[in-house]
Amino acid sequence: QDKCLKKIASGLYAFKTYLEYVQETFISEKQNVESLCYGTEHLARTLKQMVINPDEVTIPDPATQESLRTKLKSHKTWIEKITTHLILRDFTSFMEKTVRAVRYLKNTRSFSV
Repeated sequence: QDKCLKKIASGLYAFKTYLEYVQETFISEKQNVESLCYGTEHLARTLKQMVINPDEVTIPDPATQESLRTKLKSHKTWIEKITTHLILRDFTSFMEKTVRAVRYLKNTRSFSV
């Protein structure tokens, strides 16, 4: 259970920079993307608190995040749309797996969310 929660929390933190990029480029859905970013951040913090040793949750350092942000912003406009689509698709896939894992933990152990 603890290992699973660590992986989910670390994965959510890893998506933070990508979701910020989506927020900057997907202007037509700004409010929805802001809500998605906030919810993801909140979920990551909550799961981190549930882990036995919260320091073991991997959070990308600011230098890595800035480097990634720079790489993402260097794309041309038509690549921005593809990149945004891929980020959202990967995030959706990650969240589907997260829901399955949490459901499994909830059904097999004394785990409450």
